[in-house]
Amino acid sequence: MTTNNIPTSAPQDALQAIRIRKAEVRSQLNASRDYIRASVKGLFAPPKKPASKWGNFMSMVDQGMAIYDGVMMGMRVAHNLRRIFRRRR
Repeated sequence: MTTNNIPTSAPQDALQAIRIRKAEVRSQLNASRDYIRASVKGLFAPPKKPASKWGNFMSMVDQGMAIYDGVMMGMRVAHNLRRIFRRRR
């Protein structure tokens, strides 16, 4: 007989196989979570201090380029938004 569509004579091997598969999937999820955490931590870590004057100069150039790029992208976005929401006559 079945109760709630579950056979009463379920083999123990099938239940054991499900438990093993569940443990495998759980370990894969944990490994994936650890990899994602490490990747995000590396992305948002502060930059290392340069050891020389040349490295310091290059760091300042990189920061300046990032600021310029951000401003230019902001201007392009603002221009496109104005064009999208422009009044129609």
